[in-house]
Amino acid sequence: MQGSTFISKLIFLVLVVSLAFLAPRARGDPPSNKVDVPEEQDFSSTPFTDYGEFHQAEEEEADTQFLQNGRFFGVSLGLGFQFLDGNRGTLWQGGFPLVDFKVHYWFDFNLGLDMGFFTVNQFYDTSQTLGGHVDVNLLRVGLDVKYYLTTQNLSAPISFANPYVLLGFGSFTKTENSFVQGTQDRDTSIGLSLGAGLEFVVTPRKIYFEIEGKMHLVQFKDTNTTTFQSVNIPNLNGNFYSVTGNVLFTW
Repeated sequence: MQGSTFISKLIFLVLVVSLAFLAPRARGDPPSNKVDVPEEQDFSSTPFTDYGEFHQAEEEEADTQFLQNGRFFGVSLGLGFQFLDGNRGTLWQGGFPLVDFKVHYWFDFNLGLDMGFFTVNQFYDTSQTLGGHVDVNLLRVGLDVKYYLTTQNLSAPISFANPYVLLGFGSFTKTENSFVQGTQDRDTSIGLSLGAGLEFVVTPRKIYFEIEGKMHLVQFKDTNTTTFQSVNIPNLNGNFYSVTGNVLFTW
């Protein structure tokens, strides 16, 4: 009799334990082992499913500010002068006026792109055997990437000036005309440009005035010429420098 009671209790205990394991599946609850759960039905939190903003709020606010208060396109026209250093600077004279035209595009408040050209005339005088009076025209067509410095924490005069730096490259074409010899020599080369400038507001988002200085690193075919050794100029090395003032119209 006691044996039958013990067996009955044992069977009852097995039934209770079995129901405890089977009850979650019967109610439709997911299994505890994630391996058995299809990926599309696994809504538990993981490092790959957690949402992260990644500073989207700040980026959206900056974009909104630029759309409301920024500039998108512009054109500018200006005048300036060019001078040179080195031996070429010793030979060449003149350099005014330099005519500068550019089309502008802004990506945001800090980054912009300039596309344009400038042209300037210079000359040099030598003996008749070296060509006599020679007129020189230099034409540059190129692109400049501009970065406007953040001036929020700087003094008022610097913030008012809106300074920027630039890096560019372009095609430089040098044309020399010797009227004594009746010859024309043309040479084209690719060069780099480094520069900086200041931008002053005349009418916000409409009219600005720019003062810009650049150094142009370019070598022509006659850079290492020995043609002018008789006048103590062993070669024609030297860098080109331009300073311009531009009126800028934006919208």
